[in-house]
Amino acid sequence: MPNSGTPRRTVYEQAREIPVAADVDVLVVGGGPAGVCAAVAAARAGARTFLVERHGFLGGMWTAGMVLTLAGYNSWLRPYQRCVEGVPAEWLARAAKQDGAVDGDGWVLNSDPEVMKRVADEMLEAEGVGLLLHTWGTRPIVEDGAVRGIFVENVDGRRAILAEVTVDCTGNGDVMAGAGADWVKGDTLQPMTMPFRVGNVTPDPDREHAVPVRIPIGPEATLLEEPLLGQVASTRKDIDLDVDAMRAARVRGELPPFGGPWFGGMEKDIAWINTTRVVGDASVADELTRAELQGRKDSVVLLDYLREHSPVFADGRMLQTSTQIGVRETRRLVGAYTLTGDDVRASARFDDGIAVGCWPIDIHPAEGEVGVHAMFVPLPYEIPYRSLLPQETDSLLVAGRCISVDREALGSARVGATCAATGQAAGVAAALAAKSGKQPRELDSKELRSTIRAQGGLVTSPAP
Repeated sequence: MPNSGTPRRTVYEQAREIPVAADVDVLVVGGGPAGVCAAVAAARAGARTFLVERHGFLGGMWTAGMVLTLAGYNSWLRPYQRCVEGVPAEWLARAAKQDGAVDGDGWVLNSDPEVMKRVADEMLEAEGVGLLLHTWGTRPIVEDGAVRGIFVENVDGRRAILAEVTVDCTGNGDVMAGAGADWVKGDTLQPMTMPFRVGNVTPDPDREHAVPVRIPIGPEATLLEEPLLGQVASTRKDIDLDVDAMRAARVRGELPPFGGPWFGGMEKDIAWINTTRVVGDASVADELTRAELQGRKDSVVLLDYLREHSPVFADGRMLQTSTQIGVRETRRLVGAYTLTGDDVRASARFDDGIAVGCWPIDIHPAEGEVGVHAMFVPLPYEIPYRSLLPQETDSLLVAGRCISVDREALGSARVGATCAATGQAAGVAAALAAKSGKQPRELDSKELRSTIRAQGGLVTSPAP
């Protein structure tokens, strides 16, 4: 079968008039952690707001990607500080009240994707955000160097949505790339992961499975490596596995590449497993397709190994693989400021800081190494507003993992809660720009930071 993503010839598409489905102040493209928080924040800041999402539900990597262990809310270092508040923290707290998340000071926080979806629905509905699901943002509408909205495709056909300011929360930076904003993509990309859930497992009944896990390091920034790294790598302390034997099986060619394994999940008898590693570029359709197929195959092989070698999984049954494979890295904006790994290590502060990051510099190896990998754990650091701004393209903001960062900083800033915090900041900025008639780059960062604070968000690193 020929490569479906490489055209061998072209056809002519006749020009046509496109109906306008909505004309709003702020348009958010992508309904993951960044997109949901951007839309809620923009609406709360007084903007007429619309969101489009390609799946039939919201939540992105937290739901479709089945990343059940929510990362980036809390510092790994003593005294285990909360580093993301505001709209993302409200999402977590509301889910916890519905028994759909564990809210605490652990390094990651277990969640239930069905509850996370439902809470996102409730938050958008409460703020009057316009919403289209099953809708793909195909191409930005660019006039005189400014994004005026996007063309979308869904069961209604092709439509246009116009906006004063558009926020790219697609993860892959689809809008910024289509608009001509500068971006970069590494020669080597972190591997993708397809998490899966296994039912009928029998963990240790005498050990708790759903309490927040803290890592005994800090308060100073530090390199986390073996043996401590392996001891604290999972939230499920009721599941034991001989990882050295698993590595040896990989060396013998009996297993596909894997990370961890990392175990999570809120139910005692259901284990969430984060372990598959598939190398590829999720911003290329052929490679993404291959990764989805490979992820499902590898999930079965890895579960078969667990059944054979761990009593916990002896009677385990595959319940679900993620709706979409989890993506760690594709395009990154080249913005007005590029946050660097050195900034992360130095716990940098900025006059225009709009969010706080605290996750380690966590770069999954694309090949060779299996199991866990050493990570530098920083003190909380700030993310500047300029990292959300294209250098030249107007009426566009970027939030989530495709903001302007180098590859090391991406290893930290790419996780869900940090993406959600940049989403809230981008939503506030978009609303302020739309209402004032200014370009996002013309905003007063003091007003922006003040408005984020008024919504409960953190813009400065917590005091040690």
